Amino acid sequence: MFLEFSYAIGPELTVMDAGFNPPRVNVRSRIAQGKSSNTSYIELFAHTGTHIDMPWHFNEKGWKILDFEIGDFVFEDVILVDIPKGAYVPVLWEEIAPFEPQLYEADALLIRTGFGVQRGKKPRVYVQGTPGLSLEAAKKLAGFDNLRCIGVDFISIENVDEARKIGYPIHHALLNRPQPLILLEDANLSVLDSSRIKRIYLFPLRIEGLEASPVTAVAEL
Repeated sequence: MFLEFSYAIGPELTVMDAGFNPPRVNVRSRIAQGKSSNTSYIELFAHTGTHIDMPWHFNEKGWKILDFEIGDFVFEDVILVDIPKGAYVPVLWEEIAPFEPQLYEADALLIRTGFGVQRGKKPRVYVQGTPGLSLEAAKKLAGFDNLRCIGVDFISIENVDEARKIGYPIHHALLNRPQPLILLEDANLSVLDSSRIKRIYLFPLRIEGLEASPVTAVAEL
């Protein structure tokens, strides 16, 4: 059985900072207008909706989308942890630490805070009040060499408004390590059951020169 845990993309569906252009489908041709076929152009920010960040996002020497093999977007030892959080309250290492023994075997960690409920209820709070990770948590998680993906149910791994003032330390802590790490952001983790995940698939758009890409995130149960 397969279960999608990403959000659909559209001008009225996607929640994002007002400073970014919303996703658009630009018409090239339509049968209804007398053309022979329906064709379109897609316009969207690389970090639109449920997406993955590549190391190159904040690391000039880091990997881009095409530096990864397609199998690198498949994860077979997945941990899903519940750490409830409200707006502006970061996930602390001490809250992740009880799962440390499992982290030595895992290739993906999904952190479900429940903050994703704000996406539909209070979009502005969802964007501005991102919990994010604490710097200590980011540094500790970066030390697990086997961990290839960290996923969260909020829009960014750190609160962007706060991070912008201090140089995005959480992103740097995770994406600057020698082993390439993928960050999954804005994921719909509420639909997942931790006891049933066999593997997850996070296939991006394989476009040259990208630091990030929307994904259709799928769990095999």
